[in-house]
Amino acid sequence: EDGDQAVFFRPYYFNHIMATQLAIGNAGVLLGECDEKGVPKLEWLKQQLESNPSIKIVTLTNPGNPTGVNLERDVVEHVVELCRMHNKWLILDCTYEHFQFNSKDTSVFFGFSENHVIHIFSFSKGYALAGYRCGYTVVSKEADDLYQQMRKAQDTIPICPSRFSQHAALGALSAGRKWVIDKVETLAASREAILKALSPLDQIMGGSGAMYLMAKLPTQNDDDEKVARLLVKDYGVAIIPGSYCGFPGWIRVCYSNLPPDQCVKAAERLACGIRDISRH
Repeated sequence: EDGDQAVFFRPYYFNHIMATQLAIGNAGVLLGECDEKGVPKLEWLKQQLESNPSIKIVTLTNPGNPTGVNLERDVVEHVVELCRMHNKWLILDCTYEHFQFNSKDTSVFFGFSENHVIHIFSFSKGYALAGYRCGYTVVSKEADDLYQQMRKAQDTIPICPSRFSQHAALGALSAGRKWVIDKVETLAASREAILKALSPLDQIMGGSGAMYLMAKLPTQNDDDEKVARLLVKDYGVAIIPGSYCGFPGWIRVCYSNLPPDQCVKAAERLACGIRDISRH
């Protein structure tokens, strides 16, 4: 409704912001910050929930896109409890739930059955079905009115994924979690290569989850869009400017798009680019 607000944490997943802007406009987006490790600042959230009745919903992406950070269970539990106390909806977007490198505790992704918690999952990442546009949402049986409202919105956009996509998703589920985990384990060499390439920069975020790393550009070259264009043009590597995620002066690097041997080569190109922009 008019005047309602939704909370996100910067750096954010840009599609979350755009979807909210389409639904309730720019004024409906309320941005919090993450600390230097990519963990949402929960004291800020607590203060906002206590003082701002316009807030209706909070979104956590875990593991994070673009942060590459896998949140610990106690952090997520704290947000779940804060939203319960203040009667707010909480969306847990766990699209990258298979991509956790600092923990084996999967309950952080589907261990919350409270009535106010909405779980989102997509087959795009873990099951490599990005073009099939298929996923699922889990809501409490006690939240039937919310579910009906969600169906109404869904019916005005895609209605449902194509039958082909649904069959592909069922096939993915039959392959099971182990199939995905085996593939995820092949990312270790790529992740380390990109971390090494970014190491000349003063601040790096991520590496514990998802498939991304973020890094802060040097002050003398912190125009992230300009750096992104330069890296493509002069070094043949593509990254996303942090400003697209509400985090200017940073870049986001993905390490899952290439086979490990090719990613190592891409990391070498990236390292050359990082060294050059750090010198000037």
